[in-house]
Amino acid sequence: MLNADDRFALQELVNRYAYYIDLWQIDAWAGLFTPDGVLDESPAGMGTYAGREAIAVYGAELKADVLHVVHLMMNHVILNWDESRATGGVFALVEANTRSGGHVRHYIRYEDSYVRTSDGWQFEKRTILPMFPPQIIS
Repeated sequence: MLNADDRFALQELVNRYAYYIDLWQIDAWAGLFTPDGVLDESPAGMGTYAGREAIAVYGAELKADVLHVVHLMMNHVILNWDESRATGGVFALVEANTRSGGHVRHYIRYEDSYVRTSDGWQFEKRTILPMFPPQIIS
């Protein structure tokens, strides 16, 4: 059984992902992944980024295009686990204002693989799955 400390650490990992990217703390955000971790946005029509460096470069690209963003994370579940690995998922509502004046709303689900490292729990892989088509607000 997953103990309370591990469960809390995994919830904290998921929440820090949203917090760091929303505040444009790109290095901290990329540091939530293992050195060879993968952020896969291909199901949403975007790219796949392998390794912290590629994830950080992508984060900087987002920052250049997006003025404001907020991730509202909800319904986090941990589905499978053992001593060193776990899988889970979380739903998110993401609101973003672009630097060109647009406003986009995304309803997504993250599908996660977590691994315990010497630095604690980290993302081994995070896949973004759209729940609805993005809404262009303005």
